[in-house]
Amino acid sequence: MQDVDGVGRAPMIGRRRIRPQLAALVFVTGIGPLATDTYLPAMPAMARALGGSAALVQLTITTYIIGLALGQLLAGPLSDGAGRRPYLLGGTAGFAVTSAACALAPSVGLLVAVRLLHGALAGFGIACGRAVISDTARGVEAAQKYGTLASITMLGPVIAPGLGAGILSRGDWRLVFWVLTGLGVAMVVAVLLGIPETLPPSERHGGGMAATGARILELLRLRPFLVHVVLASLTTSGFFVYIGGSSFVLQQVYGISQTTYALVFTVNALALVSASVAFRLLVARVSIVRLRDAGVGLTAVAAVLLLAVALAGRDRVGSIAVPWVLLSCVAAGIGLLNPPTMALAQEAGHAARGTASALVGGGSFLVGALVTPLTGLVGNHSMLPMAGFMALFLCLAVAWLVATRSWTAVEGPADPAADPTR
Repeated sequence: MQDVDGVGRAPMIGRRRIRPQLAALVFVTGIGPLATDTYLPAMPAMARALGGSAALVQLTITTYIIGLALGQLLAGPLSDGAGRRPYLLGGTAGFAVTSAACALAPSVGLLVAVRLLHGALAGFGIACGRAVISDTARGVEAAQKYGTLASITMLGPVIAPGLGAGILSRGDWRLVFWVLTGLGVAMVVAVLLGIPETLPPSERHGGGMAATGARILELLRLRPFLVHVVLASLTTSGFFVYIGGSSFVLQQVYGISQTTYALVFTVNALALVSASVAFRLLVARVSIVRLRDAGVGLTAVAAVLLLAVALAGRDRVGSIAVPWVLLSCVAAGIGLLNPPTMALAQEAGHAARGTASALVGGGSFLVGALVTPLTGLVGNHSMLPMAGFMALFLCLAVAWLVATRSWTAVEGPADPAADPTR
């Protein structure tokens, strides 16, 4: 298997073979998403304790998501100039410090501001962790590792409220952030022990803002790379519309209880994770591009059928079964398409791997955060707005792939075993 030095080996610094531990990478990249909504069950208590409105407390999640996106966009390009390890160590240490600051916050306004920085520092680990994989693996191996990271990253926000509820049974909302502080310290240890520097000095680019901006523009002008950036943004937008609107739509339109909604959300999350695991198992035998296309097609077809159900007025019948199945299919499609999209993007942007990681991950996260409130803004008394926006973004993703097929005629992993043409 060809690797990043082009001779079938992991890259070398001096005489030391660099092989970061996947467990450390999973831990460092997974805690950031986990911290998104761990304190969700305690939000009413937070509003009372801090003397703020419910809307302001909810804003702490929004600012964290925006921070996650901005942190990736900042750290990825900078790590191409200075190496991965300084930003991994700085980000994890900063995450621990800002977690403690959240625990000590005396007002909701300060908490909102700190959570923006909290998310940005968590984004350092996400962007640099993915770049570490592209520094040290290519082809099937890289794609499988991206599948593992995708599973953990997507699972984090889903299990976080349950974890938070367990913590809250032993203390108040501040204890949640103290637990995150401890996890931040553990992340620092994971970097120190399990993730060496993976970007050799000979492969580093200029570290100034001008050089960073030049790298970003260079990648965005590279059409095979741009295909994956836009695709990730469109599919993430379709999924975030579901995340932002499903609670209101399913509970208000279909009249299901909070407990039933939690079950629906959990089952759909498991469908997503299962599809990511399936990708990891299949990618050694099936073309990575075909798996990606299958995921995109599945999400689009399921979203169009969901829109058809809404247009037919079936959202007033009261049965949750059909929408549940279709939403599970959307989630499974996202789980199937995310790892190959990231792997192909990193391959196309291999000249600046940290920047590539930032643009695909951070860019799609930022766009997703912006479209999350769309259902609420248009209306949530019918399934039609949510289903319509989902179908729009996911069908645009299919159209984008068709329109740009010629741009990626030579794309694909360096590993011949993952040749997309077979």
